[in-house]
Amino acid sequence: MEEIHCHGGVNKKMSDKILFQCDYNEGAHPKVLERLVQTNMEQTPGYSEDKYCEMAREKIRKACGDDSLAVHFLVGGTQTNVTVINAALRKHQGVLCAVTGHINVHETGAVEATGHKVLALPSKEGKITGQQIKEYYDLHWSDESREHIVQPKMVYISHPTEVGTLYTKAELEDISSICKECGLNDGWCKTRRCLIHCRLYFK
Repeated sequence: MEEIHCHGGVNKKMSDKILFQCDYNEGAHPKVLERLVQTNMEQTPGYSEDKYCEMAREKIRKACGDDSLAVHFLVGGTQTNVTVINAALRKHQGVLCAVTGHINVHETGAVEATGHKVLALPSKEGKITGQQIKEYYDLHWSDESREHIVQPKMVYISHPTEVGTLYTKAELEDISSICKECGLNDGWCKTRRCLIHCRLYFK
């Protein structure tokens, strides 16, 4: 079989499949592995207290334009999602996402185990729209018994989605606009290898 050049310099045969079902299908980029070998015998304090983690923190603060940011490193996507969602929401609040969303179908109820309901919305090709968010928000606040209903407080999207589709810039701008219209705070993105999860928050 003819070989092709892809994945940052790794040769793969044409018969090889590129799997998209999760971000743990492969190890690390060859340049990452090369750097790990170079620093492998260095002794560091661990627990993200080493000089490399501090260098990473500085780069993240610089990219965000805020030197006061507290930057913490977690070991996986589920732990990160649970930590952020639990910290951002009060116990009567929930998070909106696509029915196919990772927090709804692939994290074994981890988010809901913290007391926060995942409010799944019907999705087309793994994506939700600003209109859906607005309709759900309006439906909640127009319900006279809303104090007995989980309050939507966060929007969770995955880009790429769990089915491999991508949001367009216009779709993301629409979601952002609706979030602002509903009184949402600015969101932030968390990169998990090639996946980006964007979270936008209601005030």
